[in-house]
Amino acid sequence: MRPRIGITSWHHWDGDERWEAILEGYPRAVLEAGGLPLILPITNAEPVLAEACLDAIDGLLLTGGADIHPSFYGQIVLEQCGEIDEERDRFEVELVHAARSRDLPLLGICRGLQVLNVAMGGSLYQDLSYRQETDPTHQSPRERRGEPAHQVTIIEGSRLAGMLGVQELHVTSTHHQIIRELAPGLTVNAVAPDGVVEGVEGVGRFLLAVHWHPERMVARHPEQLALFRALVEAAGTSPRH
Repeated sequence: MRPRIGITSWHHWDGDERWEAILEGYPRAVLEAGGLPLILPITNAEPVLAEACLDAIDGLLLTGGADIHPSFYGQIVLEQCGEIDEERDRFEVELVHAARSRDLPLLGICRGLQVLNVAMGGSLYQDLSYRQETDPTHQSPRERRGEPAHQVTIIEGSRLAGMLGVQELHVTSTHHQIIRELAPGLTVNAVAPDGVVEGVEGVGRFLLAVHWHPERMVARHPEQLALFRALVEAAGTSPRH
């Protein structure tokens, strides 16, 4: 039986209706890695509903998307903060809490890294411009979002280093928010040349997140599939398998 990987969705407004949307690269990467992708619609933040979602899956993938409301980490909205979806924020923060309580394997990508950090007690810079030494290449233009934008150094001895088997990578980069204070329980496993945190991990069966977009890179950079394979492998240790 393929491990079931729940993938978070986001809201898309087409002018008339609101949609639950997802980039096709996420489920395709999960399928290629041997998992069964299940799309999670955004529900309210009641703990019982988050728990019900997790009852149906063996692993959780937090996807990219809009900014997290700064109130989740004790700040007000600043001028450079981008689009916010508080309904999604509340749901995903509750998902992280529930997933951590049951040690459910979790992989975060881009916003997913930020949600994980915030849910566990960390904070963010609301825009790259609020950290003076930050390289603007972290926010690639739309037409280059699938291309490597900058280098990252993988921390020796980290779980990520063991998965990828390399010390350096060239990665995509389309985020304009970054970690300010690292959450307790997380350690850094990848950094950009300007010192921006590009990856984190924690103890447990599998807890890992990256700021780049491996789902956009797997076609031309198959080594990126290792992230999804590791999630699926960890999910395969669920009691139902």
